[in-house]
Amino acid sequence: MNCKIRFLLYFLLFFIGSTALGQENTRPFKVVIDAGHGAHDPGCIGSQVNEKTVNLSMALKVGKLIEEHCPDVKVIYTRKTDVFVELYRRAQIANNAHADLFISFHCNASENPAGNGVETFVMGLSKSEANQAVARKENSAILMEKNYQNNYDGFNPNSPESYVVFSLYSSAYLNKSIILADKVQKNLVATSHLNNRGVKQANYWVLYKVAMPSILIELGFLSNPKDQAYLVQKSNQDKLAASIYNAFVDYVDIVNNTKHTHLPISGSTPDKPAEDPVPPVTIDTAAATPEPATQPQPAVANNGNSSTETAPAKEDEVRFKVQVLASPVKLELTDKRIWNIPDLGFYQENGLWKYTAGNETTYEEANKLLSTIKQTHPDAFMIAFQGDKKISVSEARKLTKK
Repeated sequence: MNCKIRFLLYFLLFFIGSTALGQENTRPFKVVIDAGHGAHDPGCIGSQVNEKTVNLSMALKVGKLIEEHCPDVKVIYTRKTDVFVELYRRAQIANNAHADLFISFHCNASENPAGNGVETFVMGLSKSEANQAVARKENSAILMEKNYQNNYDGFNPNSPESYVVFSLYSSAYLNKSIILADKVQKNLVATSHLNNRGVKQANYWVLYKVAMPSILIELGFLSNPKDQAYLVQKSNQDKLAASIYNAFVDYVDIVNNTKHTHLPISGSTPDKPAEDPVPPVTIDTAAATPEPATQPQPAVANNGNSSTETAPAKEDEVRFKVQVLASPVKLELTDKRIWNIPDLGFYQENGLWKYTAGNETTYEEANKLLSTIKQTHPDAFMIAFQGDKKISVSEARKLTKK
């Protein structure tokens, strides 16, 4: 083989390898949109509409918004028509696609017609009977499948003993799931008249089986006349879809360090307090009793066995911090997840304890810290405060440039 041919072959191999690498590096963010129930499984049955219909309408609306406004995101649907898709297949679709996120749409129902409101679930162990009841209702779709005993290794959604399988759940994706759930819940409540039932944990089979951050949205109660009347209106569905889209792009921008445009939503209302007297997310195995949700309460902790509150912040003082993780319960300072965090701080917001690193006066210093923190906590992102008030990072940057 002469030198020219050898050179051409080397060049061709290098070009092909470089192209493949470039394609790998530009892999789109993948989100799976799951419309619960379908076909002979109607889900909750309302006087005006069945759950499967609302779920599909909302899934298609949210998916369409993402497709139209996020060219860097690939949307994958578990169903786009009125067909029945087994629960295990929904998880398979997401896992086989190596998706980055899973969002499942559902509606609720109760024997008590007064039950109402929107709630967002993440996977987790829960002893709350109310949360378990919602999970049993959604898991019961398994019983409509042929040979369900074989597909689910004998799991019976109506048997309390079967739920021991969820004790094997790994919380690897819990932090990101909570971040998205928190944003979705706040946006849905701000957009609608629907009551805020909070972010919660429960044993959903479909969330248990997906290997990625995931949430399940209960859009409202079809057994409640007001909720149902709201959910059947196309204009209301459009608003809810836009609010979920905005929460989605907020999440993607945090985890991918990108920038997407929000959609304007007319008629949004201020956030409403949670209906339940407990924090939005609860873990029943926690020894401590979680405290009720409050406005952001900045605090600081030493990397030792004690913690101290920060001195009262000046009213107009702007500080940048790096949020490391969120937890439904207050963590011990000896917890390995936060032990080595520099300038560890924490605050409580919407029932979640949020832990931060640093207390920087400039965006540049906070950005340097963020790069360091991401090496051990890849979900970390920047936040900002003005005095005791949490503000957006962009607003904080404008204020510090004055």
